[in-house]
Formats: sequence, structure tokens, C-alpha cells
Amino acid sequence: MIALARYSLSMLVRSQAYIAPILLFGAAIMVLTTGDAGPLAETYSACALVLFLCMTWLTVVLINTEDRTQRAMTATAAGGETRVLAGNVLAATFVAVLLMLVGLIYPLYAGRHPITGAGLAVGVLAQLTAAFAGIAVGLLCSRLLIRRTGVAVLAAVGAVGAMVLLRVVPPVAPMLVLLGSEAAPETMLTPLSGLGAVSVLMVAAAAATVYYVGRRQE
Repeated sequence: MIALARYSLSMLVRSQAYIAPILLFGAAIMVLTTGDAGPLAETYSACALVLFLCMTWLTVVLINTEDRTQRAMTATAAGGETRVLAGNVLAATFVAVLLMLVGLIYPLYAGRHPITGAGLAVGVLAQLTAAFAGIAVGLLCSRLLIRRTGVAVLAAVGAVGAMVLLRVVPPVAPMLVLLGSEAAPETMLTPLSGLGAVSVLMVAAAAATVYYVGRRQE
């Protein structure tokens, strides 16, 4: 599985399609957090939102680096589409963790915040929740499920917009509302853990949907 994840990452690097979302992430983090002196939870809320958008984009890019013929050959060599899809998810998770670390550490140096263990834990949980939600949306909007680029873009924009704006749609909107509240970081950990579990389940459900629906489309 690790070898498949490394293969997915190598294909992503060779495609250079990662440059735009990575630049967007870096620029947005710098603009939104440099010199900030507000509550650390609100700062991490901005980082989580940016990570959600960028991981949606990066997941689509990562999966779409191979066309249908190349992917079929990879699946044959790897022992099945299930293993390849799992490798894609693992590769996307690796990228998400790297970006999460940037979003976790940079605001501490670029802003003026009291640093606490609970505050850092909130940052980790919030950004991982957003990242997994982005991976789930990216899976559903990839070429494996939606063949037409225009339709995929519209679907991604609609899904991202709904998850950010509709408070009844977990996990992103409820997480942003929670981080924007005046609650103490310690009280946020339990609900954030629940939202994080929801985002992980979303990835599993999205992967299963892509696998079974994708097989029927072949």
C-alpha cells in the first residue's frame, strides 16, 4: 500500500498540477494569519477552511493524473482497483498532514497568540477534519466518478459551497461555527473529535461510492 501511495505522489509531482493549489494554500495562510492577534481557534478556523478547499482540489488532481487506460494497467499490476484507490487516499492523507503542519505552526510564528496544549489540539483536529472532508469531496468529483471536467468542476463548487455555508451539513460548517464561538478550547475537543470521525467516515463512503459506481460505468 505504501508503494502505491508513493507511486501516486510521484505521478502528482511529475504532473506539476499540484503547484496551483499549493500556492493557493500558502498565499491564503500568509494573508489570513500573518500579524493576527485574535483567538487561536479563530485563526485555525481560517486555516481549516483553506485546507478544505485545497485538499478537494489536490485530491481531484492526484486521482486524475492517470487516464482510464493507465489506471487500468496500474490496477492490474497492483492487484485490483481497491488497492489503487486505497493508495490514492493514503497519498492524499500524507499531503494533508504536511499542509496541516504548515497551517498549525505558521500562525504561531506569524501572529501573536497565547499557546496552549488545548489550542494546538483544536488546530490539529479542525484541520484534519477539514482535510478529510476535502478528500471525500475530491474523490466524488474525480474522473473516477464524473467523466466530464465541466460537470466535475460544478459539482465540486456546489459541494464545497454547501458544506461551508449550510450549518446542518457536517462536518465543515458546524466546525467553523464552533471555532468562531467564544468557547474555551478545552470544551471544543469533544465535538471536534466527533466531527473528525464524521469526516473519516465520509472518506470511506466516498471511496466505496467511487469504487462501485465506477465499476458500473466501465
